[in-house]
Amino acid sequence: MLVREGELDDVHHSLLALIRTKGFSVKYADEAKKEELRRFLLFLHVEKGMSLNDVAILVGNKTSGYTSWLYRQLGIECRPFEEARLKGIREKRRKYERRPFDGTDEDRAYLLGLRHGDLSVSRPWNNVVRVSTSTTHPAMADLFRALFEPYGHVYQHPRYKKDTKSYEWNMNAILDDSFDFLLTTVPDAAQWIARRPSLVLSYLAGLLDAEGSIGTYAQRVTTVLVVTYYNTNLGLMKIVHSLILELGLRPQQPYLDKKKGFRSPGYHIEMKKDYWRVVLGRFEECQDFLRRLPIRHQEKSVKKGLAIKLHKGQLWVDVAPEVKRIRANIKSGRDAFVEQAKVRYLANPKHSTQIATFELI
Repeated sequence: MLVREGELDDVHHSLLALIRTKGFSVKYADEAKKEELRRFLLFLHVEKGMSLNDVAILVGNKTSGYTSWLYRQLGIECRPFEEARLKGIREKRRKYERRPFDGTDEDRAYLLGLRHGDLSVSRPWNNVVRVSTSTTHPAMADLFRALFEPYGHVYQHPRYKKDTKSYEWNMNAILDDSFDFLLTTVPDAAQWIARRPSLVLSYLAGLLDAEGSIGTYAQRVTTVLVVTYYNTNLGLMKIVHSLILELGLRPQQPYLDKKKGFRSPGYHIEMKKDYWRVVLGRFEECQDFLRRLPIRHQEKSVKKGLAIKLHKGQLWVDVAPEVKRIRANIKSGRDAFVEQAKVRYLANPKHSTQIATFELI
C-alpha cells in the first residue's frame, strides 16, 4: 500500500471515514460531497499510484470490486489493467507475475481439449483468465501444475464434498489474458483444429487426459483394447467421433451410456444430464491411435505404454499381472492423495466443526 492512513490530512481523513460509514452509498450523496470524494480518490489512484486493491485495503472491509464500483459511480477512469499490472511488477507489489502464453498451436489445441473435458474457465475481472479443476488423482494435479506454473502461480486447496462425504483437491490459477483462447466454444474450436492432423491429435489427447480412458481387458482368454471418450455434451461427442473418423479410424457412433437420473453405484450421485460415449474398439486401430496421440497425463501414459506393446490375440493370463499392478499403483496413489486432502482440510478447526454438522444432518 502506497499511502498509510496516518499520512492523510484532516480533510482526507474525514472523507475516508465517510466511505467507511455503515450504510453509506455514494449514489445518494449530494454533488458537492461527490466532488470531494472524486478529488480524494483521484489523488489516491492517479497521484499516489494506488491500485483499486490498495484503495480497498485503505478503506477496510471492502473488496476491490467495491472500489471499482465506487470509481465508476464517480466517473473516474481507472488506469488500464496492463499499466497497473506492469507497475505492480516493477514495484514488487504483486506476489506472483503472470506471463503470456507462448506455446505452439499444438499446445493450444491440447489445452482446449483439456478445457472442454475437465477445466472450468472464467474471467473474474478484465484482462485475466482463471482456470480451475478438482481432482482426486495426483497425476492430474501434476499435469495442471506442469501446464500452468510457467505462466502464473498455481493454488492447491483441499475440498470437502458434502454430497459424497469425500475429499479432493482444488487446483486453480489466474493467468494472463493471452489464455483467452480457452474461452473458445467447442464448435469454434472444432473448426480451427480440423485444419491439420497434428491439431486434431493434440486436441483429442487433451480431451482423453481430461475425460477418457484406455482400457485393457479380458475377452474370454485373450486381451482386448478399448479407448473411450465420455461426456454429457452430445455435441462434443459428435465432434470427437468426426475427428477420429478424419484420422482414418472407425469409432462407434456416440451412444447413450447412462440416462439422466441414473445414480452411481458407489456414492449414489444422481446424474443431472444424459451421459454419452464414443468408443474405439478395434485392436490395431486403438494401438495406431495411441501411438499418434500426445498424451501428457502420467497415469494414462503408463496405460498407453502397455497398450502399444501388446499384440493382437495375446493371452490375458500373460497381461493380467501388469494390468493389475498398474491399477493398484493408481489406486494407492489416489487414496494417499485423498488422505492428504482430508488431513489438510481437517487441520482447520472451522472445517472440522462444519463437517461434524454435515454428518449430523
